[in-house]
Amino acid sequence: MRKYQVFGRYLILDHLVDGGMAKICRARYLSDQASKIVAIKMVRPQYSKDESFRKMFEDELKLAFSLSHPNIAQTYDYGMIDNQLFTAMEYVDGANLKQYLDRLKQRNFIFPVSMSVYIISQVCTGLHYAHTYTDKLTGRPLSIVHRDISPHNIMLTYDGSIKVIDFGIAKSSVNSEMTQAGTIKGKLSYLAPEYLEGEELDARYDLFAVGITLWELLCNKKLFTAKNDLAVLKLIQECNIPAPSSVNPKIPAALDKIVLKALSRDRNDRYENLDLFNRELVKFLYSQYPDFNASDLTEFSYQLFKDDVERDKKLLREYGRIGIEDYLKESKKRANKVEAFPKRRKEKFQPEKEIQLDSSESAPNDFKVEATRTSYKYKISRGEGTHSAITKNQRIPEERASLPTNEKQSKTGLLLTGLIAASIGAFFLYPKFLDIKIGTEKEQTKEIQKEEAKVSNLYLKGFDLLMDLYINGKKYNYLSTGVKLEIGREYKIRVS
Repeated sequence: MRKYQVFGRYLILDHLVDGGMAKICRARYLSDQASKIVAIKMVRPQYSKDESFRKMFEDELKLAFSLSHPNIAQTYDYGMIDNQLFTAMEYVDGANLKQYLDRLKQRNFIFPVSMSVYIISQVCTGLHYAHTYTDKLTGRPLSIVHRDISPHNIMLTYDGSIKVIDFGIAKSSVNSEMTQAGTIKGKLSYLAPEYLEGEELDARYDLFAVGITLWELLCNKKLFTAKNDLAVLKLIQECNIPAPSSVNPKIPAALDKIVLKALSRDRNDRYENLDLFNRELVKFLYSQYPDFNASDLTEFSYQLFKDDVERDKKLLREYGRIGIEDYLKESKKRANKVEAFPKRRKEKFQPEKEIQLDSSESAPNDFKVEATRTSYKYKISRGEGTHSAITKNQRIPEERASLPTNEKQSKTGLLLTGLIAASIGAFFLYPKFLDIKIGTEKEQTKEIQKEEAKVSNLYLKGFDLLMDLYINGKKYNYLSTGVKLEIGREYKIRVS
């Protein structure tokens, strides 16, 4: 009987793509209640250890994890397991447009004009969402530019959905690194002239690549192709684009005009954004093909990949018969392992002197959390002053009963809230909106009577994926499940 690999909370089923730096696998999410197939990108250990690669990978995740749109493949999870960076993504059951073009060429066919236009209109919708995405927690526009749009990174599912994938080299206002001089990011044949001229890139850069992709769908051949890379770059600089109808006579003049505008050498002559480009495409589509329906893609895809679809259905049913009980136990056993921290000598708990923080200062981002079996202490440090709140197994001194929580301080976010969850003793920290809330002595007595756990989860309320979390100087990937910490040790936590 075949033994499958357990990777964190996932069961690896098979490999989809084996690349030089990473491999993409099909996997099953291990759970008693849910059954879900995902795609996992597993970065090879040697690259996972490389600091610059890790930073680039983190930048990708910070962007991709935030995006949620029907035309963008969803990112579900990320982190590091067995010294490997990974990300779990939506499994897109289909093929990329390059595979569609190759399959059509083998059969001496070409994409129908109506389907080509519809596919690109959906790509425009997804990309415009990414270009205009604003982080909901900060209100900051991210100004995302994909930078690697091509037929390879556009998926067409067998049921007719279109998904943009791989924001791996996306540029945004939150990227930590700039492109090094002399390097090219993105596929050579899909670069825009402004890239070669060193101009700052914006949404119109992606628009040019989308225009190339539409030209290639309509003509079933590459637009910029030559004997060597230098010759390709020269063609891009010259940017003399033949009308699609000169290659495919079925292309109406109205569509020629739309495509050539998107592929203007001067980006100021292109559509201002992907939404305007999409509006022109949709207007053309239903004026020329009023009977077109998106469901036509489903039958088209099935006929083109019929053998692949049937083979995949059979394979997935086989995977569905795998007994997951032992794998589930193994996954849970691994998940319960807590990263060891150096032992520290327990000290007698002493209340801290209360010092009111000056509301004119900005909220601190360095603070300590100390947890022991008999007490919890939360302390914010700023210079020589400290402000702490004792919340368990410690009588609140008389002078602590009424802490300063005036409206001004609450709005400026200067104090830390410590809340102890009744069932598991978890603590909640507010890195952005800080305020002291201390229960009555009676409520604290009830807390003492609760069963104490050896391990507790740290949850950060108000934390968003553009922030970085450091615990005892080590960077952590913060997930919705929290961070497991051992009670009885001291941790210095920094959110930046």
